[in-house]
Amino acid sequence: MKIGVDEAGRGPVIGPLVVCAYASEEEIEAEDSKKLSKEKREKLRKELEKKGIFEIVKVSAEELNRLMKSKNLNEIEVELFAKAIKNLIEKHNLKDVEIYVDSCSPNREKFKRKLLSKLRGLSIKDLIVEHKADEKYKVVSAASIIAKTERDREIEELKKIYGDFGSGYPSDPKTKRFLLYYYNEYREFPSIVREHWETCKRIKKSLEFPLILSLISDLKHNR
Repeated sequence: MKIGVDEAGRGPVIGPLVVCAYASEEEIEAEDSKKLSKEKREKLRKELEKKGIFEIVKVSAEELNRLMKSKNLNEIEVELFAKAIKNLIEKHNLKDVEIYVDSCSPNREKFKRKLLSKLRGLSIKDLIVEHKADEKYKVVSAASIIAKTERDREIEELKKIYGDFGSGYPSDPKTKRFLLYYYNEYREFPSIVREHWETCKRIKKSLEFPLILSLISDLKHNR
């Protein structure tokens, strides 16, 4: 049995981080989730759900804020990947599994060692950790699609509460506008925001100076 593991939501400043471990003995059709439309990902997810088994682990922005007081993002992701893998193996009593992981860290060997240390006692035949594994292994592409669709769904629910804040990525002008206006209004960010991100730190700092008006003006022009 092959297991693929990937995440969605590492870079955004808004919303949860999602990890999926996916396993299947069937031939599956999966593509790079980043190249697919939201509708195509949802369609593929339905097919993948029929052909395999999976576990999803989600961490909210609020929980990430708490965890990042004592850990970095790579350390947190190792724990999430291990949890997803362990849950899948134990729930379905899987044996002699081959695990394929998309490395979140530039140092994939270090990431692999840390991950292995948290998977002791499980029946693992091999653990392959590579960069861009979602482009090389279908089972990782499948995990990526499910993780991405899960985050997409979460984001849509958050928008029902907070309005359209864009993609949630720091580079998105709509996202930056939302963060700036919210913090300027309430002097704090909502719980869906990852406050350890540089974007948030810059916004907080900008309020200490008269730059806030020029920042708001610039963002208005970028609409």
